[in-house]
Amino acid sequence: MRRIAASLSALALAVSLTACADEVDGGGGQAEGGAEAATNLVALAKQVGDQTAESSSAHMVFTGGAGGFEVKGEGDLELGGTDPAVSMDMDTGQGKMSMVFLDGVLYMKLPPGLSTGGKPWIKIDSKDQSNPMAQALGSLTDQMRQNADPRQMLEQFQKAGTITSSAKEDLNGVETTHYKITVDVQKLADTQQDPQLKQAMQEAIKSGLQDFPVELWVDGEGLPARMTVEMPTPDPSTGKTTPVKVQVDYTKWGEPVDIKAPPAGQVGELPR
Repeated sequence: MRRIAASLSALALAVSLTACADEVDGGGGQAEGGAEAATNLVALAKQVGDQTAESSSAHMVFTGGAGGFEVKGEGDLELGGTDPAVSMDMDTGQGKMSMVFLDGVLYMKLPPGLSTGGKPWIKIDSKDQSNPMAQALGSLTDQMRQNADPRQMLEQFQKAGTITSSAKEDLNGVETTHYKITVDVQKLADTQQDPQLKQAMQEAIKSGLQDFPVELWVDGEGLPARMTVEMPTPDPSTGKTTPVKVQVDYTKWGEPVDIKAPPAGQVGELPR
């Protein structure tokens, strides 16, 4: 189950990045294609937020590391409604997994050998008070749900982060503005509402971590093309704080996506 927890940690942060990028904006100099180069996070959030409001779906590819595991994934994203919808196929290096996050519920298709009752999918419901594993993993699904509101996520970075540089850069043949941002861990901890994330950041501060980097590439239409972060995050399998590194690349903004829950007959109970 530790593999599941580590993979979920990376996915939770990837979704957080997606939500955050949804509201990152610009205001400042004029960039190629009409987008403006932002001089602060408030402006950056408005520029990208305005654009993603019209292009709320995307294809994303992410790589991440959490709890000693390397995770690679690819899938689709829908940012409309009250919760984000994500469909993702992942390779943990020790087996392939699939995830669907829909209507605030997380479904995971486990590698062979980890399936429950012969059913390939499990459902993680943070409301299940009787299952400790559901509670541990459910806290991460709650992070996804909370970070579905881009303003909520960006507001934290606005108060704790600073744009340190911005420059034009070619990214996979697309001209982008590359922003480098430094986030103050103490300031972020002071504004953090999630108790587990707050504790993780406080533990990181005690270990000597003062800040962490965030990088964002925005294309000429004001849409996020890539985002990277290395952020202290609670590992639900150990209860300890671990740095989670994630890179998310976005393409096909505005193209239709079809994200569905797995058939009920294929969903088993989460192990206790």
